[in-house]
Amino acid sequence: MAAPVIAVQRRDLVVIGTSAGGVEALPKLLSQLPGTFDASVVIVQHLGPRDQPMLVHILQRAATLPVTWAEQGDRIQRGHVYVAPPDTHLTIHEAHLRLASGPRENFARPSIDRLFRSAAAHYGSRAIGVLLTGMMGDGISGLRAIDESGGRTIVQDPSDAMYSELPSRALAEVKPTLTLPLDQIGRALVALSAEPANGAQVPVAVALEAEIDRLGPVSPREMDQLGDRVQQMCPECGGPLWKITGEERWRCYLGHAVHASALLDATDDQLEAALWSAVRALHERAATWEALAHEAKIANRDRVASDYTVRAREAREQGELARKFMLDLLRRPR
Repeated sequence: MAAPVIAVQRRDLVVIGTSAGGVEALPKLLSQLPGTFDASVVIVQHLGPRDQPMLVHILQRAATLPVTWAEQGDRIQRGHVYVAPPDTHLTIHEAHLRLASGPRENFARPSIDRLFRSAAAHYGSRAIGVLLTGMMGDGISGLRAIDESGGRTIVQDPSDAMYSELPSRALAEVKPTLTLPLDQIGRALVALSAEPANGAQVPVAVALEAEIDRLGPVSPREMDQLGDRVQQMCPECGGPLWKITGEERWRCYLGHAVHASALLDATDDQLEAALWSAVRALHERAATWEALAHEAKIANRDRVASDYTVRAREAREQGELARKFMLDLLRRPR
C-alpha cells in the first residue's frame, strides 16, 4: 500500500509595515514581485485619518499583482495585495481580513504591530514580516511575534531607508532573518515564499494577545497573563498599564499599547506641559506681588511695598530657573 501524500505548507503570507517614507518605498518593493508570486501580501502604511485615499492607486500603477483596499471579511487570496484603509486597524483571523476602528497602538491606527501579531497567531511559520522605512517603534513587537512563531523577518537596511529610525530601532531589539536594501527585498520574498514552513508552535502569549486584540476591552485578570501592572498610566486614556513580559512595551485593558519610544515621547509631552504650567504660575505669582507692591507704594506703605517687591523678584527668579531647567532637560538625549 502506498504511503499517503502529505502536503507541505509553504510560507504564503507576507505582511509589510511602514510609516514615514513608505509611500515612496512600497511601489518600489511591489514592482519587484512577479505576477506569478504565489503568496498573499497585506500592507499597513501609517496614514492620517483625513489623508486622501490614493495609496492603492499609486501601488496599482507599480505592481504586477492586483492591489485593493482591504474589506471586512475578505478571504485572503494568494497573488493579491491588500492595503489597510486610513484610520482603520487591519488584522487577520482564520485566513480572513478583519477591519476595526479600535484603540490606537503607538498612537497609530492602523497599527503595524496588530497586523503582524495576528499574522503570527494565525499563520505561524507560514508568515513573512517586512518592516520598512519609518519613525517611532510600531511594528517591532509584531516582528518579534512573527519570529517567535517560526516565521521569517526582513528589516530594511537603515542606511538605505528614507527614515532610518524605525528599522534602526527594530535591529536594536530583534534579530531579523535578513537585513536588506529595498531593491533586494522583492527577490528575497520570492525565495522565502518558496520555502517549506517548519510548523513551529505559536507562543501562548502571541496567540493570547491577538485574541485580546479581536475581543476588545478585557478584564485586568486577562491582562495579568501578558505581564505585570505598573505605576505608569496609559497616555491615551489615563487607565492602568501592564508591561508586556520580555518586551519594552506597555498595554492597557482597553487595548491601547505603546512601545517604549512612544511612551517616552508621551511622557516628554506631559512633562513639558507640567513644567510650562509651573513657569506660568510663578510668573503670574510675580505679577500679583508686583501689583500689590505698586498699590502699597501709592498708599505710602513703603515697608509693605518693599516686602512685596522682594517676593515678586524671588518669584521671577524661580520662574526663570524653572524655565532654564525645563529647556536643559528637554535638550538631553534619551
